[in-house]
Amino acid sequence: MAMLACGGFQVRVTPTLTPPPTATTPPTPGPVATTPAPTTTAVRLTPIPTTAPSPTATAAKPGLAVGKSARVSASGGVNVREKATTASKLLGKLDPGVIVTISAGPTTADDYTWWQVDNGKGLVGWVAAGTRDDPWLQPETGSGAAAGGGKLVNRSVRLGDRVQVTTDDRVLTVRETAGKDGLAVARAVPGTQFTVRGGPVRQDGYLWWQLEGEQVRGWAAEGEEGDRWLTPVEP
Repeated sequence: MAMLACGGFQVRVTPTLTPPPTATTPPTPGPVATTPAPTTTAVRLTPIPTTAPSPTATAAKPGLAVGKSARVSASGGVNVREKATTASKLLGKLDPGVIVTISAGPTTADDYTWWQVDNGKGLVGWVAAGTRDDPWLQPETGSGAAAGGGKLVNRSVRLGDRVQVTTDDRVLTVRETAGKDGLAVARAVPGTQFTVRGGPVRQDGYLWWQLEGEQVRGWAAEGEEGDRWLTPVEP
């Protein structure tokens, strides 16, 4: 025990050295590969904005109204009755395409909206305006000569139709899918023509049709009451 006391020692602690951080060489800058954004071209189309606009940029024009002209658009014509009801006396029938003047209305009965019309030849009575997807009476709009020949016909769009954009001084948005949230692929100016390839699809309160044009394929709304954005073209 004495020897241990005389021969004492101390333990020397050797500090552990931390190696300095190794400098890393930053990567050599070079071109970054990017995936090019898809592009869409079309005849007589305007550039697409960043945010997809709604089908129309302005308020709708007036639809059927007293004192205005209307066209019979029912494929089988429309019955004219003494009163605004399907049980009322039948006064006559108006053929498809006949132009009438609205003299009274509207009133609702038997799940239809009724208008009193005058054909200018002595037949005055009430007619049902049809349904939203199959209108029998429509405002007299969108008629006349079509771009490139033929005539515009004021009736509902049908599958296989040749149609023309009839939006006055506005553009019509063509979208990737049916609906206002669909990606805008083109904006067609008035006079642009398409062929109807699909539809209709009811979405967001509009009736949508799949259109095919020169380098463009997508969906567009037919319009709303009194404001036809797509009008059929016939020879």
